[in-house]
Amino acid sequence: MLPSSRQYFLLLFIFIALSAHAQIFSWRDPNNSTCYKIDFVTNRCYVSNSKGLWQDIGNINLQDIKSADLFSNADAINPVKVPGKKGTYLLMECSGQVYIFEPDTRTLKREDLTFYRGANCQAVQFNRNGTFYSFGGYGFWQSTNIITQYNSVSKDWTHILAQGKIPNSIHKKSAAYLPDLDKFIVVGSKRINQTESAEALDVDFGIFDYNFTDKVFKRLGEVYEPVLRTILAGEKNNFTLAMGQYIVISPYNTVPGYNHDLLYIIDTKDSYKGYLWTNPARFQIRKFMEDRGVLYSVFTRGNSIFLPQAQETFPYGSYQVAEVSAKTLLAESKPLGPIMEKTLIENVRDFVLIIIVVIVFFIVARFFILLKQRRKKSQLNLLLGANERQFLDFLRLNYRQGYVSGHQIVAFFGRHKSSPESQRQFRAKLIDGLTKSLGLIYPGQQILDIQADDKDQRMLTYRLTAEIFEELKKL
Repeated sequence: MLPSSRQYFLLLFIFIALSAHAQIFSWRDPNNSTCYKIDFVTNRCYVSNSKGLWQDIGNINLQDIKSADLFSNADAINPVKVPGKKGTYLLMECSGQVYIFEPDTRTLKREDLTFYRGANCQAVQFNRNGTFYSFGGYGFWQSTNIITQYNSVSKDWTHILAQGKIPNSIHKKSAAYLPDLDKFIVVGSKRINQTESAEALDVDFGIFDYNFTDKVFKRLGEVYEPVLRTILAGEKNNFTLAMGQYIVISPYNTVPGYNHDLLYIIDTKDSYKGYLWTNPARFQIRKFMEDRGVLYSVFTRGNSIFLPQAQETFPYGSYQVAEVSAKTLLAESKPLGPIMEKTLIENVRDFVLIIIVVIVFFIVARFFILLKQRRKKSQLNLLLGANERQFLDFLRLNYRQGYVSGHQIVAFFGRHKSSPESQRQFRAKLIDGLTKSLGLIYPGQQILDIQADDKDQRMLTYRLTAEIFEELKKL
């Protein structure tokens, strides 16, 4: 059945609306309240005015633009300025495409010759000393920690082989490049692989710093501050921005006890201390950014953050940008201490845990020692005959008094009335049996200390060695 004219126009309207939405670039000029928009369907260029409305400034001039490449880049644009060069470079997530826009001539030119990659959506893209970098992102149903840089000669992206403690994943809402300090910092990471699970598989609370010269990641420590751990463990953040020496994180409704937008501030130069800005003026940070796009997105310049606000009073449509300096933010914030320092409760818990581990270790060690001693005692009872056992007890009792003579041994066993040869054989057999039996239990150790008798050099005296005596004392 053919569609009616009403259905036809409705389908045509939806198609045009989707096409118009798909082929639109919009971005905020870096560190500026001015926003630009290019409508590729109408071929028009727009700039934002002081009321937060789009103003048509004329046709757009397109150079080397491929219309088929425009769809995937509509809402993944990272504008950057390069000192000494005119215009604004537009780095595209998901595709790696690079454009340059010159507002004076309203010209948009394609710069790169790269092909579609699709593995760096939501990547951290920025300019460092005239070189473009792309850190991490998401693509092919999993998070990545891939690092690339743009080659202006070949006009393509090349891979950087990083070393060190590399985070499992890097995302634009949990990492930032601080140009004032030339630092790239990752604050926590979530590994996602939707082939294995729909949720985050690993949440790493580590803080990572990348050294551009050595191409090495260093793990600075782990986040222990409870509020920031709550934020990092949440599903997502609104944004993570660099502001001078500070990293500013906007949590997405993940901090209990607050029903309004907050900012979490990390001072990277002062022991990574954390501050929670509780927004005393109740600025809207998330609402308008979601509802009204790039015009109401938050941006930073120097040591200030700019919060676009819609005035919900008559006449509707009025617009202003609230500037809040870092000094004001910190003065109005609740200090939370170094984010990588354990709290008192955690330190006490760790101390108690160490004590418990030590106690358990000693209990287990004592158990095995007693078990070993018991086994040796059983071996003694099994190996020693009645005479050897009595002889051992006799030697132990007389250890403190010194050496015992052969006559004392014979007398102890009541053999003093037997013939000298019988006494000698009995004594030799007794000593040989004792030393062999103890030698099996304590291999390699000397059992008896045998010395010549001071009164009669032809006779010998006997005593347990100190080592064997101490071992026997433990049984």
